[in-house]
Amino acid sequence: MSNAASTIKINNTHSPNTSLSLIIHGGNNQICVDSRDIAKEFERRHDNVMQTIKSLIEEGTLSPLEFKERDYIKRGKTHRCVELNEAGFLKAMPFIGGKKSKEGQKRLIDEFFRLRRQLDKQSKERETLAYQVARLSGKDSRGILTDEIQKFVAYAKDQGSSNADRYFSSITNAVQKSILFIEPHVTEVRELLTAIQLANLSFIELTAAQVLTEGMAAKLPYKEIYQTMKNALDGFVVERTKVLQVG
Repeated sequence: MSNAASTIKINNTHSPNTSLSLIIHGGNNQICVDSRDIAKEFERRHDNVMQTIKSLIEEGTLSPLEFKERDYIKRGKTHRCVELNEAGFLKAMPFIGGKKSKEGQKRLIDEFFRLRRQLDKQSKERETLAYQVARLSGKDSRGILTDEIQKFVAYAKDQGSSNADRYFSSITNAVQKSILFIEPHVTEVRELLTAIQLANLSFIELTAAQVLTEGMAAKLPYKEIYQTMKNALDGFVVERTKVLQVG
């Protein structure tokens, strides 16, 4: 399974009647489900779900390609959870149990199929020349913004900031959230975007880079530069779109 380190965690808002949060690894279009969500949907204690999954792993029912163990923090303590891909979940599902096992199975399977249909639809769009051009251009703009963020972090440190490194994630998230609703949990976001979304994202990235460059050239306080950049992003009238479009 994917070893991608960064995960954007935004709840799936596809339907008002669901709070499912499957995970998409954009590098290989792999859809996964967290053992905590399985426990929630099946109404079974998470430690019991983990015990069942552990037994399936030990006896060889689940192969190493079908699961990934991960850590999460809750109330200051580190706990273990497991991500199951589609095949892993289908194998484990009959053994989970719980008060709402049938309902949970249906909801999760329906969500897997919904996301798979959307991924397959968008993968066809990625084969076009327009997508390839937009994707390459988007990578160039991301590189420009990354360079400017690095300069801005050093600039902020020179002005006495003790938490300047946080601007890498803060600026990246601000740029993405200015035009995108990202659902559900997604890694490697750029790999999932359409040509239009990539073009919009590229424009936003270049705008953010320009604000940083001009602010540093004018020797403005780093906090003022950051706020100016956020105001510039908030001013865009581009309609925010979902990474995975419905339909």
